[in-house]
Amino acid sequence: MAKQLFKLFTFFFISYITVSCSEQDLPNIPGNSDNTDQGIAVIDQSEINAEGGGFIIRIKTVGAWQAKSSATWCTLNQTSGNGNSSITGYLQANTGAERNVTITIEAGKESATLVLTQTGSNGGTSSNYSGRIEIPKLKGGNMNLFITHTTTVNGKELPTFSIEYDCTQKSARWSACTFSTATPDNDAGRGDRFTEDPKIPVQYQTSYSDYTNSGYSRGHLVASSDRQYSEEANLQTFYMSNINPQIQNGFNGGIWANLEKCVQKWGTITNDQDTLYAVKGGTIDQQGNIIKYLKANNTIPVPKYFYMAILLLKNGQYHAIGFWFEHKSYGKGESYKSYAISIDKLEEYTGIDFFHNLPDNIENTVEANYKESDWSWN
Repeated sequence: MAKQLFKLFTFFFISYITVSCSEQDLPNIPGNSDNTDQGIAVIDQSEINAEGGGFIIRIKTVGAWQAKSSATWCTLNQTSGNGNSSITGYLQANTGAERNVTITIEAGKESATLVLTQTGSNGGTSSNYSGRIEIPKLKGGNMNLFITHTTTVNGKELPTFSIEYDCTQKSARWSACTFSTATPDNDAGRGDRFTEDPKIPVQYQTSYSDYTNSGYSRGHLVASSDRQYSEEANLQTFYMSNINPQIQNGFNGGIWANLEKCVQKWGTITNDQDTLYAVKGGTIDQQGNIIKYLKANNTIPVPKYFYMAILLLKNGQYHAIGFWFEHKSYGKGESYKSYAISIDKLEEYTGIDFFHNLPDNIENTVEANYKESDWSWN
């Protein structure tokens, strides 16, 4: 109780200072990687822990402005004002799963949309998973959400897959997962029920109908067949956040599907000490790497290239290999093996730092080259 009272006192004290001081007396937001600047608004952080807490938004504009929170558990001490201002907000304690709130600032024809993530109280928060080996270096920023979906198997929480989701484009930059003795092929089946991702704010979600009559299939990143250890895990692969537009004939139903089967074979792990780490995605970060958008507002990009980054820990040794495909229809006899490259080369193509959570000496060695002999191709 004392802790909660202290937080409330701190929040109202900050609020009082905010509305009582002149703009020039207010401190600048400290410089750190979590700051998000959207022109007319800057927020001082992008994540708050489950216990709750306050944050600051500085508004930089001339004339009247309005602020709005998308959730009742996120309160703002001011929702309107005039000219340059600072407002404080407060997130109530979170007793459930990780959640997101969107704060919208509007001033005339200008607007800013800020997404704030609050971690969950069950210990299974996305932030706890960012240090895992399969997770690439996050691009970060307030409009990129790091999300981990989990399931509980035999009393243990397992990450089904993780994504970094670009809210501005309504698309995942990548999806990452692992294969181990904890994720066996139990023939859980194919849920085949595409649904919105509940961890993404509603206005940034994609839906099943977004792909209808688009000419592209709903292509999994982490495949349905990758998550066969439980029905719940399989259903999570059908979250639309794990889906990219893909050419069906010759790609999603061809060379990409064939590589997925190969990776699943590599991911058949029988030794408790071994693990396969997989990152899959399509190129959405550079205009030249996007074929088109499914939506007129430049959302749901069709990637020009798709890739996989694979890391295997076997018998105490690491091996890595990458794959890079132009997004097109391939002939039936074309082998995915021809499109294997080093992780270093894949990082050059994508601008993504894969497997950066490995010790530097291991990362530098395994990412520099790949050996065909390290992998079973039949």
